[in-house]
Parts: sequence; C-alpha cells; structure tokens
Amino acid sequence: MVNNLRIDLVFSYWIFIWYILYILKIVKYNPKIALLIAIIVNGIVILLMIYYKHPASAIISFCLINIFIKIIPFISLIETKYELKDFYALIVSFIIFLLWRKMNTSNDIHDAIDWLKYKKEAGDFTYYLNKVIKKLIN
Repeated sequence: MVNNLRIDLVFSYWIFIWYILYILKIVKYNPKIALLIAIIVNGIVILLMIYYKHPASAIISFCLINIFIKIIPFISLIETKYELKDFYALIVSFIIFLLWRKMNTSNDIHDAIDWLKYKKEAGDFTYYLNKVIKKLIN
C-alpha cells in the first residue's frame, strides 16, 4: 500500500531542486555539502533497511533513486568550490523545510521510523519502481 508521502515533505527532493537551480545558475549557493550529508545518511538508511529485512526490490529502488538524485549530482559538483555561505544556506533551507513540514503534517520523525521498521512505501514513485524491480528479479 502506498503511503502517499508528498514530494515536498522529503528533504532529499529539496536538495535535488536546489542542485538543479544551482546548475542552471538561478541560485549561487552550492549544494555540495547537502548532497554529501544526504549520501552519508542514505548509507545509514540502507544498513537499517538491511537490518529490518526490507525486500531486495525496495533496497534496489531506494539505491537507484538516490544514485540519480544525490550521487550523480554530487559527482558533477566534485570540482566546484565550496564556501561557508553554502553551509549557511544548507542550515537555512533545512530550517525552512522543517517549518514547512510542521505546517503540512502532524508527523515528523515517526514517518521515517515507520518506513524503516514496518517496510512501508515512501511514496508513489518508490512503490511503482519497486513493482518493476520485483518483476525483473522474479
């Protein structure tokens, strides 16, 4: 069953949009550190998914999505210069995200814990990608 977690309630997508805006030179703040932190957090999440015995299809779809929205963008920014102002932009954007999330949902960290412990689908895209991967695996 799909959890229907809205895309605007997931900070990873905020970072990806920030990356696109940076590449298009619409914003001047480099999202490199945000992507690096997100990649590290995702490494921990993958370990927790394995610990909580998520299906292989869920782990694969999680990895595929994150390769496209975090790892490839991070690699494209390897040679870019990173400044302290970029870190401040990360802090400000994360605070804005937390306020946005608080205004738009009653749950906060419980969503992530439920997703990890009870193997719930994170959203529609993950649900459909899992279905495709399950068919490919079986």
